[in-house]
Amino acid sequence: MNDTLGIEKALTLFPDQLKESWGQAYTADIPQFTSKKVVISGMGGSSLAGRIIAGIYESESNCEIVVYNDYGLPAFIDKDWVLIANSYSGNTEETLSGVEAAKKLGMQIVGIATGGKIGEMIENGEIPGAILTPTTNPSGYPKSALGVSLGGLAGLMSKAGLINLIPEKFEESVNELTEIRKSWDAKGVAANFVTSLPVLIGARPLLGAVHAGRNVINEIGRTFAVYFDLPELDHHLVEATLYPKNLFQNIYYLFFESDLYNERVKKRIEVTKELFDTQKLKYGGFKLQGKTKLTQSLEIPHFAAWVALNISFLNGEDPGPEPWIIKLKESLSQPVH
Repeated sequence: MNDTLGIEKALTLFPDQLKESWGQAYTADIPQFTSKKVVISGMGGSSLAGRIIAGIYESESNCEIVVYNDYGLPAFIDKDWVLIANSYSGNTEETLSGVEAAKKLGMQIVGIATGGKIGEMIENGEIPGAILTPTTNPSGYPKSALGVSLGGLAGLMSKAGLINLIPEKFEESVNELTEIRKSWDAKGVAANFVTSLPVLIGARPLLGAVHAGRNVINEIGRTFAVYFDLPELDHHLVEATLYPKNLFQNIYYLFFESDLYNERVKKRIEVTKELFDTQKLKYGGFKLQGKTKLTQSLEIPHFAAWVALNISFLNGEDPGPEPWIIKLKESLSQPVH
């Protein structure tokens, strides 16, 4: 099993990533913001942290969080919003264009990065923010640094008064995750995805975490994967089982099951499984153990990352190198990471 960039080591250090980056962001010179309308500009792994946090807090009436994965900013954003420029490298061109758009609107801006151009803006006082110096990501690649991005963003937003999360509660969730992961059988789940396409299924308030789980299977597992959300999938996906012919023998559905779901969603999981039995579809369940939305939102992408690592190993692949992403970014004259 080749792991030339130390992806497995980085996953082992996931709790340390979370704690280290939280501490670095929370102790940075971050102002308090009165506005609770936040747009997070970030791409790839840097957007996943935003999606996870947005999912956790979307049910709170005093908090509005939008994640934007594109150039510029959406038209409904105005000067009353706060922009968080979240980029692991600090050089993400889409995020930098979001900063320029925010400046033109007269928005308040805060940045978080490991360096690059956003790091320079923070250092020279152009914008406030946190510069992270991770020691827990051997590969140096964002795909094995979700803990860095998530811990840093959560710490920054907490310090800025944008979310209601105190350091003790964050550490409690990370410690809980550390215990929970000891019971996982990631290799057993990965075995289903060597011969079958992964379809992940989840529901609010954990959809941001399921999205992150899909992405890490793509990058670390080098495997095509998709996700669907309940209750929405019951209104279309259960009819999509006829064509292309023979495709459905090669799909494995994984239900992320949570006590935090709406009661009707829990019932829908039971009924949907019964339909899948009738349709002779392959599926399994993964019961989330965390006591809070935060812990369960950490469980999903972290478990998926271990599954992805084992998919690569079972396929005889090295989970580290990113030849196609590197080629793509070189063709766009972008910094690789």
